Amino acid sequence: MNSFKYRATRFFYKHYWQLIHLTWLLVPKKSNVKSTQHTFSIAIVTYIDRFESHFKPLINTLTTSFNDTEIVVVVNGYYNLEKQREYLQQIKLFLKDFKQVKVIDFEEAQSLSKLWNLAILNASNEKILIMNDDLKIAPWFKRGLYKSGILSQSVALINRSWSHFIIAKETIKKIGWFDERFPGVGNEDEDYESRLVFNDVNIKSFRVRGILNVVFQTKDFSYGKATEVINTKYVKANKLFFDQKWETSTVAKSGFKYVKILNRYVKQKVGMETPNFYRDEEQL
Repeated sequence: MNSFKYRATRFFYKHYWQLIHLTWLLVPKKSNVKSTQHTFSIAIVTYIDRFESHFKPLINTLTTSFNDTEIVVVVNGYYNLEKQREYLQQIKLFLKDFKQVKVIDFEEAQSLSKLWNLAILNASNEKILIMNDDLKIAPWFKRGLYKSGILSQSVALINRSWSHFIIAKETIKKIGWFDERFPGVGNEDEDYESRLVFNDVNIKSFRVRGILNVVFQTKDFSYGKATEVINTKYVKANKLFFDQKWETSTVAKSGFKYVKILNRYVKQKVGMETPNFYRDEEQL
């Protein structure tokens, strides 16, 4: 019975989002939901393996729904430079007609932390909605986002996931940058949430309907074919660095604090403080 329910649920959501995709054909190119009370930027990190399948559909829906909102696109590099250069030409050609889109691109692969930091640094607004590139949104996502209250926060998650979160530049000034010593992708969100906890910042989660995190299973990482991974989608070197930086415990201990994303108590190791990667903070 449980197996049947699981298959039925998957079948429902698959066709549900197919129908939502069709509803975009009925949505006017100019959104009728005004955003004058909420000035923020959207930031998306993307790379070659998701261009056709996820990034292009997401940009098309975002620029329709958030037609008056700045979108910062940060394009990660790729180990095959010939293919990467062709891809950069393609993505720039695709984006050139979207006047609200600002592009930052790399030929060589960078850490996700660095890409997030550069998105924040280059955003024109105080608050930035950072989104994965493997998301689907419905036409009513924008209205739900505004009604949720998340845009009044300095840092908060949508649906308890770092796949889509709001962060303010004032938070960066207080907590610091995402740690660029993580060499690839993975664990940088756990690190940042831990740092928020130790700075007594309560990170809230807001329920917002009309957004789906696809969780695309990457098989060709930007960092090379020999990239060691864990949980099929995270770079092993990131986990190793996290373990160098933090002590973890399943029980409460002196000097440790509970971090929800980890479901563990953590304590930062001596000498592992996060550097200030961009010293000219008055740019923020």
